[in-house]
Amino acid sequence: MKSPCNVASFLLCTALPSCFFVTPAQAFSIFLNKTKEINQRDLLNMIRKGAVTIHVCGQVRVDRGDWGKTWLGSGFIVDLKKGLIVTNAHVAGEMKAVCTYEIKYGNGTKTDAKLEYIDPCYDIAILSVDPKVLPQDSIALELSEKDVSVNTDVFAMGSTWGNEFSTYPGTVFDTNSILGMRPFPEQSFQFSGLTTGGASGSPVFTSEGKVVGLLYGGKFVSGAALPIKYVQPIIKSLQNGERIKRYFCGFTMDYIDIQDAAKTDLVPKDFAENYSKKFKEANNKVLYVSKTLAAFKEGETDGVEAGDVLVKVNDVDIGDQLQKFDDLMQKSGGEKVKAKVYRNGSLVDVFIYPKLLEDFYNMKILSFSGAALFETNSDIRVEKGEKKTAVYIGGTDSDSLFKDISGKISMIDGKKISTLEDVVALIPDLLKKEFIKISYIVPGSDGQEMAKITRHIPKFCQEGEKWEYENEKKDWKKEKIVNPAQ
Repeated sequence: MKSPCNVASFLLCTALPSCFFVTPAQAFSIFLNKTKEINQRDLLNMIRKGAVTIHVCGQVRVDRGDWGKTWLGSGFIVDLKKGLIVTNAHVAGEMKAVCTYEIKYGNGTKTDAKLEYIDPCYDIAILSVDPKVLPQDSIALELSEKDVSVNTDVFAMGSTWGNEFSTYPGTVFDTNSILGMRPFPEQSFQFSGLTTGGASGSPVFTSEGKVVGLLYGGKFVSGAALPIKYVQPIIKSLQNGERIKRYFCGFTMDYIDIQDAAKTDLVPKDFAENYSKKFKEANNKVLYVSKTLAAFKEGETDGVEAGDVLVKVNDVDIGDQLQKFDDLMQKSGGEKVKAKVYRNGSLVDVFIYPKLLEDFYNMKILSFSGAALFETNSDIRVEKGEKKTAVYIGGTDSDSLFKDISGKISMIDGKKISTLEDVVALIPDLLKKEFIKISYIVPGSDGQEMAKITRHIPKFCQEGEKWEYENEKKDWKKEKIVNPAQ
């Protein structure tokens, strides 16, 4: 390697005006910065071979008024042999739409993709493409094994504001945020940097080229990402051909300032002082139970309660690491897990009862008479406390049989409705009648049932379509319901 003096002479002769004088140390610094720029260019060229843009078309949508028929997102390749691509659940449609996916690679080529997996808890989805159609220079991005830390410089490459494969630098300024954008709390890290619509699903990576996060949200001048450790077990299961099981603890958590917890006597003052010393990177944040969910509780009296401050799970200190807690829930296999919590200042031994969520394997949507109906999903189980399977109505057209009706459908023409199959069985009769009585329960009405007489003209009623996701084929199966009056 050249000495700093030689480097200075080289730079003076090639990069600086003859009248400009620098010391050897200054010249060496310029040389290092120039080398860094070259390495950064090579880095971004490399990441571009693993990053993708995703064009999504929602053929049948539940939330019709919330988003358009087509949208743009981002993603990245993680396995070349299986053609696996990581993105967000909300990019993939969150099973609120029957979607098709077109992948665009860094060299401009395009291929179709299938839905491999959508997580019922976290904003994660996996798409797959035929490995044979991947561009020859494609790479699988390397996922970091290290936790990201505050003040780490990162980059995000995606389709920010529709600018495909645009890249923006940033700096991590928070590693333990819960933004509350989903019913299931997710530990997130935040970083400065431009993030807007279309960037969702972008890889967040370091100067070493390792992916540390999956971008899912932002505030224009900052971005929020899930730690990549949320994604790694999912990829491993898919690579091993294993069915992914997702367990949920039956309560939601948030962060509270440990000093505030001590002031309100949730924890002893000496525990708060020791906690701040032991978990220096936590920024005084500690996890506590913000809400317990009736839909998941089955009479146990030794479980957690709202307001409990989490201390240990299976004798493991949790601190501020919600992701670590989630990982322990998944490893539980559904067996009860012992924990220690502070409850009103006293240390209490409790049990956590993880419940299996299998919504991904039972996804159904019924499109009929200008409306989309669907069965109880994970979001509704958490938000509404629904334990049993029920039928909910999504967006409707202005001429729909179900217009001005929202929430859970309990009866149609006096017949009880519990599943989509119940509705499908009634459709032949509905297509013969002009007036229909529909009973339903509006969200937030404490279970009060309402009824509405609605009118339609059977001759002009749209044909019904039942869509069911076939996990083995990674595709939607369509069943047409013919209108005999047409």
